[in-house]
Amino acid sequence: MTAIAKSQPSYARLALILGALAAFGPLSIDTYLPALPTIAEDFATTTAAVQQTLSAFFVGLALGQLFYGPISDRMGRRAPLLFGCAMYTVVSIGCAFAGSTIGLMGLRFLQALGSSAGVVIGRSVVRDLFNERESARMYSFLVLVMGIAPITAPLIGGQLLVMFGWRAI
Repeated sequence: MTAIAKSQPSYARLALILGALAAFGPLSIDTYLPALPTIAEDFATTTAAVQQTLSAFFVGLALGQLFYGPISDRMGRRAPLLFGCAMYTVVSIGCAFAGSTIGLMGLRFLQALGSSAGVVIGRSVVRDLFNERESARMYSFLVLVMGIAPITAPLIGGQLLVMFGWRAI
């Protein structure tokens, strides 16, 4: 058994951190859904046009996963993960200042590229630190943490929308 697996608090903390990193993508999608009609109204466009920002996010999430794996294998896990988190944060702030649907679409694509780092690198960290049996246990914890995101995100998004407007999401 590895040192991390022996220490229960460290094991739980690692599961929470990696689960939260992997949940960036689902949180970014499901928190955003209640605001689609409001965004369409703000940009004087259709809800269908704003829904394309979700498509852009999915494309960015898929493409990012193709790149972060090989990059983190070559450079190590930390630098690409920090880059992805920083990119996600900066671009999320940019989304709040988007002036058009097209601009928001591009920013959501970039936001997804950043969030995909957590998905890929989190799984890689589990593979690096644990044997097959321990990995299965850790993945089950990750799925548990990630499963909370789609349940709570629309509630959080709805509250942020009511209290602060869509740009706070």
